[in-house]
Amino acid sequence: MINELENILPAVKNESQKASLQNAIAIGIPSMKQEEWKYTYYNKILQQGFQPAASAFDGVAHQQTTIAKEFIEANSVSQNRIVFLNGIFHPELSTLTTHPKINFWNSNNTAESQTKDFLIELNNALSTDGFFMEIGDHVVLNELVEIFYINDNCRQIINLKNQIKVGKNSQIKFAEYSISADGSPAYNNTVTRMEVAENALVEFYKIQDGGALFNITDNMFVAQAASSVCNVTTLSLTGGITRNVLQFDINGERAESHMNGLYLLENEEHVDNRTLVNHNVANCESFELYKGILGGKSTGVFNGKIVVAQAAQKTNAFQSNRNLLLSNDANIYTKPQLEIFADDVKCSHGATSSQIEDSELFYLQARGIGKEMARGLLVFAFGEEVVEKIKHEALKEKMEKRIGELLKIDL
Repeated sequence: MINELENILPAVKNESQKASLQNAIAIGIPSMKQEEWKYTYYNKILQQGFQPAASAFDGVAHQQTTIAKEFIEANSVSQNRIVFLNGIFHPELSTLTTHPKINFWNSNNTAESQTKDFLIELNNALSTDGFFMEIGDHVVLNELVEIFYINDNCRQIINLKNQIKVGKNSQIKFAEYSISADGSPAYNNTVTRMEVAENALVEFYKIQDGGALFNITDNMFVAQAASSVCNVTTLSLTGGITRNVLQFDINGERAESHMNGLYLLENEEHVDNRTLVNHNVANCESFELYKGILGGKSTGVFNGKIVVAQAAQKTNAFQSNRNLLLSNDANIYTKPQLEIFADDVKCSHGATSSQIEDSELFYLQARGIGKEMARGLLVFAFGEEVVEKIKHEALKEKMEKRIGELLKIDL
């Protein structure tokens, strides 16, 4: 792939993007020899033949809008929608509330990043599209804002770059869907940066359900100001290789951060969740709950890190990763971490891996429930603790129904 990136370098005209592409080439493709990629084989995505594009529109056609409409109608629970088809924003499929304090435009948001991360530099260099949304102060938007990433017979690396700014005392909910229209191989590399101002409340739900051939590398960075509350919940339901990187920077006192995740894996699916919470100031809280359900020959990876700065006294931080193994061939690699430089804090972390208890199965079977149904109900109950974090009833019910379908139980 490095050779392909070098070949398209002359076609990149934007100087910022060219600098990022040169930086990506210098960094090199992630390898399992690197600690951050120890359990995730990134080259397995590239081996499927995805090609980088030299510009925002090379090879990305405005097509199959009829199929996209059908998918939106089947999956949407709101009239507030931002729709991307094969990495390109489609205004004719999108409907967004008109509000004097909400500014929205689609843009690839390119800016020189100069990081040491190959995927972030690749995203900045080759962004196909994305969006910028600015919510002013004192805005309460009750209706869910849905973001659809729909892929249809697209063999390119889709790089999307988003920026969200939420004003003081504002409240908003987002739901982001990664789905495939035809089940063909797909790869999205997404970067989202979100700023949450003082006293703001943000709920952000990521629904990753693109099918067995849908690959995702997703980086999300959240910066919180004083007394703000932000909840990011990620449901990885189907996919090929999925890698989620979520970073919270808590920069204002009495801010509250919530990170929740559920990964439901079977066959040879692979999900790698990596979280970092930087407690930079005093009197803040963070709560983190990730649960995995692993069957077949699937692999789950969780690496969670909490860093408490010396100035961050009175910090309350909790982190938990719990996994349910349904197969002897499933693997989980988990590494919770704490770095504490303050002396007046309450911090805890833990990780568990277990199987379904025979006594629990027997309890349900003794009450007339078949073994497979009993097993499915126990697995569903294990994951429900995360699904309940969704504060939008219609979306929550839809996710419960979808998880029931995947577990082959009738709810």
